[in-house]
Amino acid sequence: MKDISKIIEDYRNSAVNHWKASCEGDHKTANKYYSRLTKIYKLFLGNREILESVLPQLINDNDYAVQTWASAHSLGLGFMKDEAESRLLFISNLPANEAPSFEAKMTLKVWKDKGTLTF
Repeated sequence: MKDISKIIEDYRNSAVNHWKASCEGDHKTANKYYSRLTKIYKLFLGNREILESVLPQLINDNDYAVQTWASAHSLGLGFMKDEAESRLLFISNLPANEAPSFEAKMTLKVWKDKGTLTF
């Protein structure tokens, strides 16, 4: 099994840098980190033990970008859906300069409109 702390570190780094690059309009860098997050999401799809070890920590991370990605991934995986929805709702009401509030709003909208999220 992959080292859980390494997965958490890579996920955190990717989520934080994805949001930073998106805010700066650096789509090339944002896409690079999106690809890393998608790779970890696929790891979650294939390994429930890793999913259950990692996502709860990420949803409760102190960084809003990490919380947003982890909550979106949780909804997509059908894991901790109530907590993920609640976290996204909280983030969606924060000022845009402090958190990815727009991203959280759009994630919730797609989730409610389609009933699923895909990555």
